[in-house]
Amino acid sequence: MIYDFIYLLLLLTGIFILVENRLSRIIFFVGFQGFLLIFPVLQVHESKTSHSISLIILILLFKVLLTPFILKWASQKSRMKENTTPRFGYLATLLFLTLGVVVAVQLTDRVPPEINKISLIYVILMIYVGILCFVVRKNWLALIAGFSVFENGIFVLTLVLDQGLPFGLEFGSFLDAILVIVAGGILQLSPHLNFEERDI
Repeated sequence: MIYDFIYLLLLLTGIFILVENRLSRIIFFVGFQGFLLIFPVLQVHESKTSHSISLIILILLFKVLLTPFILKWASQKSRMKENTTPRFGYLATLLFLTLGVVVAVQLTDRVPPEINKISLIYVILMIYVGILCFVVRKNWLALIAGFSVFENGIFVLTLVLDQGLPFGLEFGSFLDAILVIVAGGILQLSPHLNFEERDI
């Protein structure tokens, strides 16, 4: 199915954000993953045209345009280095990912038949990758990108499990852009801080 491929792409973009060391590419994948969120919305809300259009507008505004723009603006204003340095190497990151696959398969072992198990595994792994960014990453913008992956995963999980939520609750899934704006402001107001070297 085409939507299984979309969920796979959502996961792969999260993995690229996790392992990529160049800030410009991380920001690109954040925007691209945001764009991919349009397709799960169309899958779940295909019979609710006005609801779908509202969510798609929010996705384009917050996920595709605003979040990458603020990340790029913050990196330029704070004069961050293009290359980031993760806490762990690729081998350790691969080990973490393998563990996540095992856990995701176990968690979805007894899902109801009306839920697509493959898609659910991809979404759980996407959330896990977002959490993993907090373990692997040191760069502040990469951490924010990881939070965006986590938030996107939660948003898609609500679509997969509950077949959509009331519009007011779904709007809360876009509030991660506020964190990006606040973090970008902090970086702009404190350009003298060496965010590349600081650990959380």
